[in-house]
Amino acid sequence: MSRPSVCYRRLLFTTLLLAGMVPQVAWAEVPFPEQIDRIIETAHHRDSLHPAGMADDAEFVRRVYLDLSGVVPTSAQAQDFFDDSTAGKRGRLIDRLLAAPEFSLQMARVFDVMLVERRVATIPSYDFKPAEWQDWLAMTFRGNMAWDRLSAAVLQSDGADSSAAAAARFYLVRDVEAHQLTRDIGRLFLGRDLQCAQCHDDPRIKAYRQSDYYGLYAFVSRLKHFRDDEKKLNFVTEKSGGDVSFTSAFSGEMGKTNPRLPGGEMIADPPLMKGKEYTVKPEKGRMGIPTYSRRKQLSQKLPRRQTSGFSRNIANRLWALMLGRGLVHPLDMHHPGNPPSHPELLDRLGQRLEQTGYDIRGLLREIALTRTYQRSSRLPADADPKWTPRPKEFAVAALRPLTPEQLGWSLLQVNGRLTSRIERFERKLDEAAGQAEKKKSEKRSQQDETSEAAGAGPEERGWQARKQAYRELATELDGLFSVFSRLPGQPDNGFQPSVDQALFLLNSEQMVKFMKDSQLLDRLLHLAEKPDELATQLYLSVLSRVPVDEERKEVARLLGGIEERDQRREVIRRVTWGLLVSAEFRLNH
Repeated sequence: MSRPSVCYRRLLFTTLLLAGMVPQVAWAEVPFPEQIDRIIETAHHRDSLHPAGMADDAEFVRRVYLDLSGVVPTSAQAQDFFDDSTAGKRGRLIDRLLAAPEFSLQMARVFDVMLVERRVATIPSYDFKPAEWQDWLAMTFRGNMAWDRLSAAVLQSDGADSSAAAAARFYLVRDVEAHQLTRDIGRLFLGRDLQCAQCHDDPRIKAYRQSDYYGLYAFVSRLKHFRDDEKKLNFVTEKSGGDVSFTSAFSGEMGKTNPRLPGGEMIADPPLMKGKEYTVKPEKGRMGIPTYSRRKQLSQKLPRRQTSGFSRNIANRLWALMLGRGLVHPLDMHHPGNPPSHPELLDRLGQRLEQTGYDIRGLLREIALTRTYQRSSRLPADADPKWTPRPKEFAVAALRPLTPEQLGWSLLQVNGRLTSRIERFERKLDEAAGQAEKKKSEKRSQQDETSEAAGAGPEERGWQARKQAYRELATELDGLFSVFSRLPGQPDNGFQPSVDQALFLLNSEQMVKFMKDSQLLDRLLHLAEKPDELATQLYLSVLSRVPVDEERKEVARLLGGIEERDQRREVIRRVTWGLLVSAEFRLNH
């Protein structure tokens, strides 16, 4: 089909949509990414907006790597993408990134930050180790666990089931404190920050009622921390009884409640015979297990399509992950007074998740395929100079600060340490696999993670190599994470650069180490006699694009007349460092 014909069909569809003449059956025949674009573009047409054009290959490849892999592409990955002139290459790249191990590791980091919000338990030893929690998240995303199942596992875990013990960190990192849990369950799973409804109906938001707050509170009010000192393990235990009552600080009105989700029905506790309250009676040194668990009811009742806000909340958060802003903003303020920028789109995103069984990977793929996601961050050449695009219009790609994790891992990607560490582990596992093949008839008395992975296929070895490389290098980024992260309990959104961050990038000991132990510098030094080729590799490695003529000339000028090897390396180091602290590197655009 010709391009004009496609454009004509889109224009006709938009005209009919604006006129309310598009039958519902027509939507079912339209690919979902196209549905998203038509809703967004209809709003642009309605508001007489002229959106940015499509991002060029350099903008796109950097953006999609950061969003789906959590790091900038290597120079080779970027160049391979630029050299591909075949149709559909963006879709193929998206699919490769979603199938790669890095996607699961990236999603583990994203959902760790979302669900834990960089908290630390009051007594750190009373928490699960962060690495175990992140490993569990990575495995859930590797298996493409549905969001409703993942949510249920988090809300149900008491730390006793070895298959999902680490999921209890959601409770433990909050000290199993019922009010903190109430607020965060409402915010993170339902998109409603009910904090101000703890003492009275929220005076700002009529939809946030005190009875809703305590309905949620009743699910978790019986929970408490249990420490097995003998095994040095932590669990979430639950009492068999405990009623919930509340009094409004404004009116003095009193109420009592059983567990109830906002907008839902109260859940009555079943009658239990005296002496049958526990299947395992709590004793000193032994965790009790109640016959009836309100926490289990929460894990069964909340993560499902019938629960008001559950589907829309995660749909909004996944949209924000890819576009830099939610359709509802802030993300935890869903209420009638703060409607979505595009109500129909949020409805459809929520419905799409329900139709696909809450497939996170699938929805991210469909968002990444849209023109909306692939728009340029540059204003159109013919744009009105007085026009300032509003983020909620999604007419121009947002300039998003790299998250602390994206920044840290991208620095290690650029200087070559991440790639070399992965390759080292891959060689080690491949060698072990070869030895295992020769000795497969021999029995081994002990097996470690490496030997187990060595006996697996190439895909499993690739996964293990990356998991071990990221785990081993993570300690090198602790200082960066502490400087660039928000305070514990605060959502990571917005760009708030600080003096500490600037000083870290300009002269911290860690940045000095990154630049000293740099395989990139070693590689570029070999090209010092070819400044044009050096400039190309430098800009591809750091900014995922080729340099413009002025940049090439500047690199050549800086290296001109320098013959001594160490001096050349120092010049290259300074130029590289300058690019790493630039806004172009610091932002996802």
